[in-house]
Amino acid sequence: MFKRDARSSLNGWYIMDICRGHWAAQVLFTAVDLGLFDVLARGAQTPARVAAALGTHPEATARLLVALEGLGLVEREGEFYRNAPLADRHLVRGRDAYLGHAVHHFANLAEGWSRLGEAVRTGRPVGFEAVERANYEERLRDYILAMRDQARLKAEQLAAALDLSGCERILDLGGGPGVYTVALLKKEPGARATILDLAPTLKITRELVEAAGIMGRVELCAGDFTRDELGEGVYDLVLASNVVHIYDAVTNRRLMCRVFRALRPGGQVVIHDYVLAEEPSLEAALFDLNMLVGTLTGRVYGVQEMGSWLEDAGFEDVIYHPLTAGSGLLKGRKWTGK
Repeated sequence: MFKRDARSSLNGWYIMDICRGHWAAQVLFTAVDLGLFDVLARGAQTPARVAAALGTHPEATARLLVALEGLGLVEREGEFYRNAPLADRHLVRGRDAYLGHAVHHFANLAEGWSRLGEAVRTGRPVGFEAVERANYEERLRDYILAMRDQARLKAEQLAAALDLSGCERILDLGGGPGVYTVALLKKEPGARATILDLAPTLKITRELVEAAGIMGRVELCAGDFTRDELGEGVYDLVLASNVVHIYDAVTNRRLMCRVFRALRPGGQVVIHDYVLAEEPSLEAALFDLNMLVGTLTGRVYGVQEMGSWLEDAGFEDVIYHPLTAGSGLLKGRKWTGK
């Protein structure tokens, strides 16, 4: 779906593929919610056996399996279906690379996205109502685990893109599940890290960092990085991963000034986020609309605007390193004497 080369076609099928995009998403949301991939992980099954295990309608389940086969998530041999390798790796509960929490998170966002027109007309978010039906603790855990799922897809890539030589102290702002902290500490065994986040989030962070086996090198600090001071000359690296898109430009500019003060001479700041390039990618543009639908102040920023925050705060050698089509790392250094 949404193949770039299809845009040059004049027969309209590209338009039809866009229109059907939410159909495919709902097929995946439903299969994960039902636990269908967990059933197929036990071995190849007929539609009737899958339906019996799930407690679903046999014929309707067979039709769902046909759609999943079309999406490449299951494979069929005769009457029997089994998970395709991609689903077996990412959609079976308990697997190390499980993405089911992220899938559920996107399903939660779907109702708000159905009101995108209202958000565009008014400039106000419309997505709170659907997400807030569950109680706060359930919503928070669901969100943090979804962020963990997504972060694991590029944590090693992020760590590989950073120079951590001589890095002893790391501050992870709004570190949530701690995935990026874990990746950085595994790359630099001599470093220690502080994860600064809200107290309810840190209860989940502790659980996940302990499971990674590096709790002895991590300090969990409860606070609000949009207001709290971060110290002076304390850290060699400050990571702001997927946080600036939540806030307005004034808040982010002030944050970068406090980050500058918190760094030692020679230390570096790293903003990891979605980025609107001069020719915006679909990934970044869609996420920007997600911020419109679901937040009061959030948006995706361009490299130049974020770079101005760093340069005005005193950072030098500001460079951008792309990670995906729509996201990357903006890095800056605080040199001696500043």
